[in-house]
Amino acid sequence: MNSLPTFLHAIFKPKTKLLILLRTITTSATSSSYQVAAAEHGFLTLFQSCNTFLNLLQTQTQIENLGFQNSPLILTKFASKSSDLNSIDYAHCFFFSPHPNTHFYDAFLFNTIIKSYAQTGNLKAKALWVFSFMLECKVLPNNFTYPFVLKACAGIRDLNLGMSVHGSLLKFGFDVNNHVLNTLVHMYCSCEGGIEFGRKVLDEMTKEDSVPWSTMIGGYVRLGRPKNAVDLFRQIQMEVVCPDEITMVAVLCACTDLGALELGRWVESLIEEKRVNKSVDLNNALIDMFAKCGDVDKALKLFRTMSERSIVSWTYVIVGLAMHGRGLQSVSLFNEMIRDGVVPDDVVFIGLLSACSHSGLVEKGKEYFDLMRKEFYFA
Repeated sequence: MNSLPTFLHAIFKPKTKLLILLRTITTSATSSSYQVAAAEHGFLTLFQSCNTFLNLLQTQTQIENLGFQNSPLILTKFASKSSDLNSIDYAHCFFFSPHPNTHFYDAFLFNTIIKSYAQTGNLKAKALWVFSFMLECKVLPNNFTYPFVLKACAGIRDLNLGMSVHGSLLKFGFDVNNHVLNTLVHMYCSCEGGIEFGRKVLDEMTKEDSVPWSTMIGGYVRLGRPKNAVDLFRQIQMEVVCPDEITMVAVLCACTDLGALELGRWVESLIEEKRVNKSVDLNNALIDMFAKCGDVDKALKLFRTMSERSIVSWTYVIVGLAMHGRGLQSVSLFNEMIRDGVVPDDVVFIGLLSACSHSGLVEKGKEYFDLMRKEFYFA
């Protein structure tokens, strides 16, 4: 049997291969609590080396051979790594076989699996199943559990499930946790028919930051209720909470939907006054608002002052110029974008072709249509 120093040397040797590490752990793990802890640390190192599903299977074999399937630390890391490798369903089968030994399962493990499912595209409903099983196993949820579960409810837009989870968090006393309540507002704003429930939660909670305000304003905008969004934003001005860039982006979208140029200018002045970080997204929202509300020159000026731009920045200005009959400028800006190495998307081309159409640039329009099909492969 190799000594513990040899084991640790193998673990930390920079270029030690996965299989050598596996064999070292196999020959070094004993009943000694010190060596068991060292072996657990070795498994954590192994997980860092797992970058394929085959590596994951090899590590699982060692977990079972050495009897570490009862280690909450190892099991939680196994679930996390399975998620990283898009194999959370495999981990689900491993943990929840027909007769699982759940005696050693804790909240951290359940939270990891719930979170993994909540982050998937089409398996969010399984997060709710795992949460239900967690309660059946009499494992108490904590303040990290509910945000993951509520995000899953928001993702599948199931109001009834969301309300059921709301009842559960009330039962366990998490209705005073702001992180949980912020996610609860988000869930209600994401589900059809839930916006008023979200507003009720917002009105009753202690608002320590701008997160619930931003969520609620964004919810109103998505539902086509920009006036409610603006009214709520005005209410923020009477609170001690300072709005952040996410809040400002949401309220600017409301101004755009209302076509309220003066209101948008007021929001811009607040951004300057409050020294809100002018991220690319916030600058884009300002450009879009000014372009669609009639001040395309201001939109262009803002665009020129941006130190960092995205494809969205270019799109908003090109489309904005086209909307206001300034086709030649729109075409010129598109050509500048191509020279800068920015790859156009379908929205840019729609704006560009619209600019050519409204400005009588028929031949230019044909030229760009051919470019769109032959060089950028848009049908």
